[in-house]
Amino acid sequence: MRKKHTLSYGRLFLVILIIGLILTVSIMVGVNLKEKLFDNQPKDNANNEQNTDINVVGDNDKDSNKDNDSNVDEPNNVEDINITMTAVGDIMFHPKEIWGGYDEETDTFDYKPYFQYVKPILEKADIAVGNFEGTTCGNDLYKYQGYPLFNAPNEALDALKDAGFDVLSTINNHSLDTRKTGVIRTIERMDERGIVHVGTYKEKPESRILMQNVKGIKIAFLAYTELLNGLEVVMTDEDLDTMINKIDKEKIKQDIADAKKNEADLIVMIIHWGNEYNRKPNQMQQELAKFLLDEGVNIILGSHPHVIQDCSGVMHEGKKAFIAYSTGNFISNQRIEEELVSQTEDGIIINFNIKKDGKTGETTLETVEYTPTWVYREKLAGNKYTYRILPVMDFIESDEFSENSIKRMKRSLEDTMSKLDTNFN
Repeated sequence: MRKKHTLSYGRLFLVILIIGLILTVSIMVGVNLKEKLFDNQPKDNANNEQNTDINVVGDNDKDSNKDNDSNVDEPNNVEDINITMTAVGDIMFHPKEIWGGYDEETDTFDYKPYFQYVKPILEKADIAVGNFEGTTCGNDLYKYQGYPLFNAPNEALDALKDAGFDVLSTINNHSLDTRKTGVIRTIERMDERGIVHVGTYKEKPESRILMQNVKGIKIAFLAYTELLNGLEVVMTDEDLDTMINKIDKEKIKQDIADAKKNEADLIVMIIHWGNEYNRKPNQMQQELAKFLLDEGVNIILGSHPHVIQDCSGVMHEGKKAFIAYSTGNFISNQRIEEELVSQTEDGIIINFNIKKDGKTGETTLETVEYTPTWVYREKLAGNKYTYRILPVMDFIESDEFSENSIKRMKRSLEDTMSKLDTNFN
């Protein structure tokens, strides 16, 4: 039988103790050696190890560190921003227009077909602007009517929203046609449809300007009227001051100052002024236009004469600006059949190409394009009419319309082009 070899517990304990002491001494020596080695390194290098995300580049290092700087978001690397703003003139609903969109069978109104040919132009713009001349007060207090007290069905706003309008001026000589209630209801109906507005207010606003950020370009819209058709008497002085923008140079100066304080890249004034049916701006318009440009307005969009007045670009203090003294009628029933001048049938769609420089942050008016329009009216059964706003150049050679309509389109185009500055670009 083999003899078993055993190790006593005492000897085993002694061996383990010796091994533990050897390991402890080795670790302490290693740590001490590491500390001595690192103590001999410059402290700045130690800090650089801890701050690897911080990259300080001296003047002599810029070229050699281009690759490292490729992800740095510097202003010089920001791309230019380009937008288009489209503007039209007076949008009016006279009785024949109102009832031309009425369906007796369904007891509903629909005005969307009136805008079917200009809708693609308006929708294409980044922001589309017009002057809504009248009110939408409902028919419980006032009937649906036109001149002299305009009150259109809410469906008029549905059609404008569908056509592509984003901003509507609500201040003009017909803003008070259905009194204070009409001012409030018109604003509410626009709010319900997501149409932003400027010029009238339900209550005292924090600011009278309308700021719109369009793809990174901040546009400030101001809107004022010269006249209220004597209806100021239906409002208290306090309500007039709170709810209505009537031309007042001190208020306008304050609005422009507010626009600049809010870092507006572009300031647009929509203004209702001048003499009806006069194709030339009067002295007041010209003097006020100069005042607006001097204060910092970049684009002036005039309305009220119901005919197109001079539209031209100007250089002001080294920058391009634009004045449209009157943009004519976008849609109305004003025409030769109503014993008015033929130019009341004419309108324009003005397309502004606007650029914000990515390097400097400067916003400039680059180019201006025009689409002349003519309001076509067709008599239907009974005493009913339908309307279409026609881009003239698209239909002037069309077989779709009578010889008389083509003749009137040609007259319209000639008269319109005589008022437009086509050398602005």
